[in-house]
Amino acid sequence: MPDARKPSRAAVNALRALLERHNHVVQEVDGQNDFGEDQHVTFTEDGEVTGDLVKIQVKGGRSWRRADGYAVPIGDHGKTWADGNIPVLCVVHDPDTDGLYWANATKQLLSARRGGEVLKTITISSGAKLDDESIAGFVAEMRRYLSRYRGNRIIHAQLGDMAGVEFGPSDIVQHHVNVFDEDLIFWQRRGEGFATLLHSDLDWCPLHMGPEHFHPNGRPGLLVGVPVAGGAILSTAEAQWLAACFDAAHWARKPVVGDPPLQTNVDAQANYVATRVEHRLRVEPDVVTRSIRELRAETATDHDLAAIAAEVESDVEARAEALAKSWDWMSDRARRLITFYLVREVRVGSPALPIDEQFRIVWRCARPAPEYGFDARVGRPSARLSPNREFASAAKLRPGDRIYWLSRHGNERGRNVSAVWDSEDTPGTVCVLFDQLGLGDTFWPEERFVRKASTKPRS
Repeated sequence: MPDARKPSRAAVNALRALLERHNHVVQEVDGQNDFGEDQHVTFTEDGEVTGDLVKIQVKGGRSWRRADGYAVPIGDHGKTWADGNIPVLCVVHDPDTDGLYWANATKQLLSARRGGEVLKTITISSGAKLDDESIAGFVAEMRRYLSRYRGNRIIHAQLGDMAGVEFGPSDIVQHHVNVFDEDLIFWQRRGEGFATLLHSDLDWCPLHMGPEHFHPNGRPGLLVGVPVAGGAILSTAEAQWLAACFDAAHWARKPVVGDPPLQTNVDAQANYVATRVEHRLRVEPDVVTRSIRELRAETATDHDLAAIAAEVESDVEARAEALAKSWDWMSDRARRLITFYLVREVRVGSPALPIDEQFRIVWRCARPAPEYGFDARVGRPSARLSPNREFASAAKLRPGDRIYWLSRHGNERGRNVSAVWDSEDTPGTVCVLFDQLGLGDTFWPEERFVRKASTKPRS
């Protein structure tokens, strides 16, 4: 036997011995028919052969070792490993530790393809060890992955690849194509108190919604009871489809007894906080100045917070950008700084709660007055224009504006705006305080008011 072949045989034998020790079926591929795979492995459960099969490329020797783990060259196997009917794994045997280490080559290749990358090697973490202790978890993970290749899971896998996400076996996934040939995906994780909308026209940026986003009064331009998710305006057909999906999946939002506890959706938390910060910046242009003033008062007595603030503000470029640019044009560093200025704390509740209850933001600047909600509204904004009046949306109102209001009987009167802020009770809406009545009403951002025209330029 040539010396170069010995490490490969040792690797194949070590992996075969481990798998067979745990009653899995191993079929070796003849060397002459080896096209990037050395073993075909069929998993078993409770002594019974399952239909779960994987292909494995096995490498042995020190040459595959890297500083942060191991690497297996893909060569000309990229297409077959990524597009075959059976997933391909890469396993490396380290002769110095006699350890086996593994990675899902198919998964890495498809992930890279979504990002426009062409991989040259499959990377294997030094923590992805395969031994007698970890093999049960390895088999369970691979069987979950394999379930995506059967039945309806094939469709889920295709949609997941399209949107750049990975759906779980128990997730509810629905697909819709609108009149513009754009794809929409409704995604409900089992036990999660909200659902996710993925929209191709929004670059698949996840929009999270819960039952609190479905309001009996609806939102301007949409059907009654249909939400606007994350600021995205939906057509009537899209909104009807989304509402039907959300209603049909209500059972999946309830925790299931016996299921492992669902972990907090970190991406949903980050998106929720970013959406709320962006909305508050839009509704309250001076909120950054007020928040910085509040932060300075806090750091005067809280030395730990002062140290954190000094570190966060040490990035001079990010600080200048945060104070000069709008949210849409900021870098991630500047957005993190703005979020630090505005948000004192994010309290995270059970994943089974609706999104606006699961994530509660404690702002540095408190609201100027209590909220009264939609039910406090008597009458409606006037739409009577004149030469010295102009239209303005609720989100564009500012303290000092004089708007005009119609009573329930149609009588018009003027009101002065003393404060405008984003709603805490109904995130995504706007609260307006009218000083004459001392009453704060809640409005959708798009609702139009007639206000007294000003000769001064408005922000």
